[in-house]
Amino acid sequence: MPKDHREPDDWATSVYADQHLRSARDSIDRFDSIYRSGAPVIADVAYENAQFVRQWVEAARSYLRLSDQVHDADRNRRSTLHDFQEVQQKLEHHGLTPTVGLLLRHKKEQLDQWQVEHGQATFVNQALSEARQQQLKLDLVEFDGSDPIAQASRVLAKAGYRDVPDHDPLRRQVEELLDQRYAWLDSLRTAYDDYQNKLSELDSVTNASRDLADEYRALIDRHVAWIRSDDPISLGDLQNFKSGMGALFDAQRSADFGPTVERKLRDNPVAGISTLAWIIVALAIRWLAKSWLIGIGNKKRLRKTHPMRRKLSAGILTVVVATGIPSCFFLISRWLGDGIVSEATLYASSAFAAGSLVALFIEVPRQWLRAGGYLDQHVDIELERRPRAMTYLTIVGTGLVIAAYAVTLMGLMNQGMWRGSVSRIGFITAMLLVAWTLHRSFKPTGGFLEPLIEKFCGSVIHHARLLLYIAALAFPVAMIGLSALGYGFTTAEIIRRAIWTAVIAMSAAMIWPGLKFASEELWERITGMARDQADGDVIGGYADTGKVSGALGEHFLELKHHLAFLCQCGLVLAAIFGFGWLWIDVFPNADVGNPVVWTVDDVVTQTVIDADGTSSLQSRTEPRPVTAFHLVLAAATLFVAFQLAKLLPALYDALVLQRVSFDEGMEHFTFILGRVLIFGIGCLIAGRFIGLRWQTIQWLAVGLTIGLGFGLQDMVRNLFGGLIVLFEKPARLGDRITVGKVTGRVAAQRLRTTVLADDDGREVIVPNKNFVSTDVVNWMGAGRLSAVAMEVSTTRDQRPADLCRMLQELMIEQPDVLLTPAPQATLVCVGQRSQRIEVRVWVEETKSVSRYRDQMLRLIRTFLSERDLLAGNQPSQPELADVMPGGDELDHLFDDDFDTPNLSKSTRRRRPA
Repeated sequence: MPKDHREPDDWATSVYADQHLRSARDSIDRFDSIYRSGAPVIADVAYENAQFVRQWVEAARSYLRLSDQVHDADRNRRSTLHDFQEVQQKLEHHGLTPTVGLLLRHKKEQLDQWQVEHGQATFVNQALSEARQQQLKLDLVEFDGSDPIAQASRVLAKAGYRDVPDHDPLRRQVEELLDQRYAWLDSLRTAYDDYQNKLSELDSVTNASRDLADEYRALIDRHVAWIRSDDPISLGDLQNFKSGMGALFDAQRSADFGPTVERKLRDNPVAGISTLAWIIVALAIRWLAKSWLIGIGNKKRLRKTHPMRRKLSAGILTVVVATGIPSCFFLISRWLGDGIVSEATLYASSAFAAGSLVALFIEVPRQWLRAGGYLDQHVDIELERRPRAMTYLTIVGTGLVIAAYAVTLMGLMNQGMWRGSVSRIGFITAMLLVAWTLHRSFKPTGGFLEPLIEKFCGSVIHHARLLLYIAALAFPVAMIGLSALGYGFTTAEIIRRAIWTAVIAMSAAMIWPGLKFASEELWERITGMARDQADGDVIGGYADTGKVSGALGEHFLELKHHLAFLCQCGLVLAAIFGFGWLWIDVFPNADVGNPVVWTVDDVVTQTVIDADGTSSLQSRTEPRPVTAFHLVLAAATLFVAFQLAKLLPALYDALVLQRVSFDEGMEHFTFILGRVLIFGIGCLIAGRFIGLRWQTIQWLAVGLTIGLGFGLQDMVRNLFGGLIVLFEKPARLGDRITVGKVTGRVAAQRLRTTVLADDDGREVIVPNKNFVSTDVVNWMGAGRLSAVAMEVSTTRDQRPADLCRMLQELMIEQPDVLLTPAPQATLVCVGQRSQRIEVRVWVEETKSVSRYRDQMLRLIRTFLSERDLLAGNQPSQPELADVMPGGDELDHLFDDDFDTPNLSKSTRRRRPA
């Protein structure tokens, strides 16, 4: 039969689809007629052909039904998008008026119902799997008609017909049927391909619709926080309570729960198995963390570790154990609310989510109170009623988790007039239980938390603990009042945010002391000054060994305080930002205190699905407001960048120069480059906050670049020349070079200039651009100088920079040491108790360099010993062959290496590596 290669959409919407189906039915009738009246071998081939045509008809019908579903899904998505944009415009023009609030409540219920309908139509994974299986079966067909002549011979031979002539009607009929089979199989493969493409299109549309619905729901939740969701409580609610409880336990109202769960397991078993696996993993991690926590408390684990390390580990393990059971509830909630859903599974998903949140709020203090836990073993305070409080919290917490599940479920189930009655009465009962628990914990005299408040909260809070008690009781009372007035959704949002705030605060309070100790220990290890507890005594929980004193200790201590101040400022800003992000939606008028300063245009790129189902990226310009809070963030970013750039030399000295030796030019270059990078990154981040974009400043930048290029071109050339000098090293300190008409020894190398000392004792400052634009001659150490290198080990009571300066001044005072090149003292390495410094000096040609080196080494050791700076173990000295040779040794070395009789000895010398 002829094939049609139109696009799938044309195939689904044109009249040709009906004609194609009618042609397929006619072919089925014809094959059935041949099956009934033909020879056995002909009947078998015709029967198989009819089955293939029936498969094609079923695939075509499935494709048409799927096309209708894609069209409906895309229409719903467009309708939801139009609705979403209309709601946004009404909120921008009219604000949150009562009428708009009622509209938002209605839209929220529509979204929930749309999610149920969408979940019932989700079958993409199962349909794709079935279509691929059918396609694989087609590839396994033995006689597919691709070679009808050869396959006809095999069919006839298999049926017992041997040596049938080519002109025999039986053979010709078999060949004709196989040829028709090939055409139908090809059409069937095309149908399955089109069906799979349409399934992918449906999956794309549904994913886009899901993302749009989530954004729409977030917009609604952000604006309906203070919209009344029920009527105020009255005596009628008590009268409706009995009938409401009876209707709640009606099995018909949750009859679709079991079939929906069964369908979820059947259509997407991977999601169910992965959820079960994650639950098992969470319980296993909880069990391991709990055993470690009890083992650390009983000193069966980490016995030889510092007490503060055990405290930090106990705090982290307490949080991990507390999140075990709530995470299981959350995984169940997520599985019930994804994919194929019904009203019952959606309600159960929300109820499990509420139960997981309350369970987390109960589990954190419960694990904090357990025997051998954080409070029992790692807090220096004795609470006599701790076991009783642990038992009470376990019982009350279980009741609150069940109450959260039941109240949420009752509030979501639309059961008519008693809907608000049952849920609000249950909520008020649960809040009264919470108020009683807070009363037992915070009462000013005899409260369970009174000793903790007295010790850790300071005298001011302890004297004002009555206000703390009133505030603790005021929260559940206020929630009861809001619920009684009909603000059920408001109370749920406030409680959810309050629970997250309390959980984060309790977790941070447990981890903070150990985290401070860990940061201090990390700083000591980074700076090479870690304490060794094994070699010292533990006094008050801290090892008193490896104590750093002197200028080096004061320098590191001051730097540590600066960094700690910056980190504390960052943590405070992060806490304020997190608290504001968590609570900003509850206070609808909070934007009044954050006025819009100006607006900027941002380019937003989003994925757009066209009418034919194809997706494309489109960019549009949207105005973005810049508020006063953005200005504060920009100022804070610039402040932090400025402070880090200011502290860069000290950080570089503590973290880098203690381990790596750089020359003066490289140190200066890294300082400048680091400060520019840090402050530049800070300016970029601050510019993003205030809406400064490259499009707005590009012409100003171009103008400044051109102006600087004409006005400061010599400085730029010198800077680039300095980079070449510092990285390529065409000349090192002490080398005798000629740059243009200036000859001298290199005394200093900087980023912009190089200092040469000539034979008359003058210092000539040469711009680094001359190293690029003019010829440079390096005389390879000509002048018969000898470099003398010595290494000495000192204590860590002084800064390396101070020690190097003292040794340089000592060497300058010696009569035989040359002032140009200047003596050098460089830090080689740093140990736990000592540090090694290399001293290098240059002298004129001498017959005994090793004897002079020994004399200078004794002088240095005596100098350090008189000041109690000499370490006990001294390093071995470097071989003289490893430094610059001089005199006859140099001549002998290069006479062996080179055979150039036309050159003098001075020009044949090179500087060894």
